[in-house]
Amino acid sequence: MNGRTLALIAVTVVCVGGAASYVAIAALTADGTTSDARPKVTVSSESELASDARLLVRAVDHGNPRLNGRLFETELEAGSEPRQVGDMACERVHLNARGDGICLAADARGLGYHAVTFGPGYRRGDRFAIPGVPDRARVSADGRYAAFTAFLSGHTYSAAGAIQFTVHTGIVDMRSGEQVLELDELEITRDGEPFDRDDVNLWGVTFAGGDRFFATLGVAGRHYLLDGDFGERSARIVREGVECPSLSPDGRRIAYKRRIGDQNRWRLHVLDLRTGEDVALAERRSIDDQPEWLDDRYVVYSNDRSVFAVEADGSGRPERVMARASSPVAVR
Repeated sequence: MNGRTLALIAVTVVCVGGAASYVAIAALTADGTTSDARPKVTVSSESELASDARLLVRAVDHGNPRLNGRLFETELEAGSEPRQVGDMACERVHLNARGDGICLAADARGLGYHAVTFGPGYRRGDRFAIPGVPDRARVSADGRYAAFTAFLSGHTYSAAGAIQFTVHTGIVDMRSGEQVLELDELEITRDGEPFDRDDVNLWGVTFAGGDRFFATLGVAGRHYLLDGDFGERSARIVREGVECPSLSPDGRRIAYKRRIGDQNRWRLHVLDLRTGEDVALAERRSIDDQPEWLDDRYVVYSNDRSVFAVEADGSGRPERVMARASSPVAVR
């Protein structure tokens, strides 16, 4: 394990903000990972939201955020009733249009965490341990690879009293369940020159076809968009100010969260990869999540144990589409 993995960083450079988030997740036990929680569709009959995509979410007990329920699918139409799918309880979940997915979950005794791959119909595949608290998950469009980010279990306090963490981000072969790359192993360049620092942290993968991916690099309080190839184990820094990227279905844009100054606050943005045009979305609350594309028009995301949608061109206004739900994934 190299210096990048060992570097301790403030929680402000990872995708989940604040010590409370860590404490709430870390407190989960075997008896506290499921409940009778059921998501509720909150789209109104007057909503302009229209999409062919359904939504997969993780149910959340609104009265006790420590508890989470099973996985549910639903149409985002007024009066729709979410349907429970599979038998997994996940801290984070993602799947592609083929139905290939990954579930990050707490162990039965609450002493660790693991991932389960699954196929169409939510049929379980391989299970493997992950080295910390689940944070982010993504699956490639062809179902070949999955990515996960986890807080490592150890934490410490700096002299200033801030809680500090390390994170681990791995790429997994969906066919074997074997990790094929830890992002710390990448050879990173900036403007064609090697970027070799011991204090970097890498997280928030989004796949771009083949072996290509995008991710976040954080170093010394600054955050960058990486364009990488894990087959070649290389990546280059392409833009500053991008955290937790999510590639659009057409492959042309990235939705992401952008830090507001030096604060622990973020604004959702969309970046056009061809033109460089960057648009702030109409959601003005601080959103600490890796957004998901519902379709080419709307972005969805979690906030305060609910799921919201907002137009990707910066117009309109955010709309709560589901209550008692988190970790939204478009099911196309």
